[in-house]
Amino acid sequence: MDTEENGGYEVSKSRSEKALVEKGSTVNGSLETKPGGEIHEMELPADNRDKLKKNITLTRGIALVVGTIIGTGIFITPNSISASVKAPATSIMVWFAGGVVAAIGGLTFNELGTMIPLSGAEVTFLKHIYGPLPSFLSVWLLHFLLSGMRRAIAVLGFSKYFWALFYDAEVDPVPWPLDKAVCIIVLVLMIALIAFKPTLALRFIVVWTTLKLIAVIIIIIAGFTYLLKGNTENISVGFSGTNTDPRDWGDAWNGVIWSYLGWEQICIVISEVQNPQKNIPLIVGISVSIVTMLYVLTVASFHIVIPYTDMANSDVAVAALFGRTTMGKAGEILLSVAVMLSTLGSLQCTLLTQSRYIHSGAVEGILPRVFALVSRNFKTPIVSVLYLGLITSIFVLIGDVEALIGSASFTVFPFYVACAIGVFKMRYSHPNLNRPYKCPLIFPAIFTIFGIYVFVTPFLGKAWLTNLIWVCVVLLGIPIYFVLVKDIFGLRFISDWMESLKNGVGYILKCD
Repeated sequence: MDTEENGGYEVSKSRSEKALVEKGSTVNGSLETKPGGEIHEMELPADNRDKLKKNITLTRGIALVVGTIIGTGIFITPNSISASVKAPATSIMVWFAGGVVAAIGGLTFNELGTMIPLSGAEVTFLKHIYGPLPSFLSVWLLHFLLSGMRRAIAVLGFSKYFWALFYDAEVDPVPWPLDKAVCIIVLVLMIALIAFKPTLALRFIVVWTTLKLIAVIIIIIAGFTYLLKGNTENISVGFSGTNTDPRDWGDAWNGVIWSYLGWEQICIVISEVQNPQKNIPLIVGISVSIVTMLYVLTVASFHIVIPYTDMANSDVAVAALFGRTTMGKAGEILLSVAVMLSTLGSLQCTLLTQSRYIHSGAVEGILPRVFALVSRNFKTPIVSVLYLGLITSIFVLIGDVEALIGSASFTVFPFYVACAIGVFKMRYSHPNLNRPYKCPLIFPAIFTIFGIYVFVTPFLGKAWLTNLIWVCVVLLGIPIYFVLVKDIFGLRFISDWMESLKNGVGYILKCD
């Protein structure tokens, strides 16, 4: 067996496993200990993550993270956040707090990502820290069932601003077939780009990121110019009227968390990052700092120009109204187009990274092996990309943006908290592992406390039943894991059928 070392880890490259094993002990669950201490290998799909091209430089990595974070969130969630906190200054404060949490989370993940340098982020981290079951549950819920949720919100946001150019949604709602048709067309085009032209997709990501940054800067300049002209009536409200009931803040935190999701994305594609030990911390630190500054200034600009009552109205396309107020009809068109391009960039980024989540889950042996296939011609996890297209289409057809945002934010944090706690666990149980980056332990501690708060708060509000259903869906993954993944009942026909499916799909799509 050929091996290469990464500090205290041994990276094995056999066809049955590619496990990170600390010398002299088991770390990741790719090896099992039988009664009596005998070690044997679990049969895993071949780890082909090293076949993925290392396309991601420092600049592309920053563009990927910034492009993923700045998507639909900053242009859609200000409505729900304003409605929850009920004061412009409080809204701005919440956006700043979200940036701090994102930075803390990113630096916490940095330690795990540089210590366990394999793609997959929390999917990989959870398996190597706790074993395969928690990893399976994260893949099962966040990336297998709900993987389309994030992309659905992006394309629904695209459609909202596209039709804002032709319809006044408050007076003349967009016909359902037209709304969904635009969403599906955009989705198909983006899926094709990610599956068949990955290098071109990365170049487009840099372009989209540049354009969306220009759009955000235009908003900031226009907003503060509006303020300098003496228009202070909206922002002067300050903290007056702030909602002090913490039960009503669930939507605000869900919105801001959703808007900052993406800080972890570079750890998902770490196998494709050049010089990851050096570049990963730089990418996260620079990206989150840029986004936080731009978000706070952008939201301040919105509150300077737009009255609170309009900001709190979910039917209002905030950026379009901002453009019309500050620059007339031309401004409305300009900013609507800018938001649409922003959502395309976010959609591309999340399709790229989420397909690697599912691919890594299959490589780790916790999802069907068919998702571990990589195209011989395009060097992409094409089956995972196509699956994302299917599940996203379903959420697009049945989805409501605000409900999807609430579910996406609520469900992600338990797994992030488990990773943060994992930093403490690994420091205690494996103190001698090579850690190119070590975060201050106060960071995972703060992140854990905030994550628990975010998870508990929604149960105090109106959406408690929906959140309870999602918890039950997570728990449903436990019997599914033991029956289908561990095959405790010896259902040989299932594994045979899955192997036939893998071989058939691999033949048709020319994958290994």
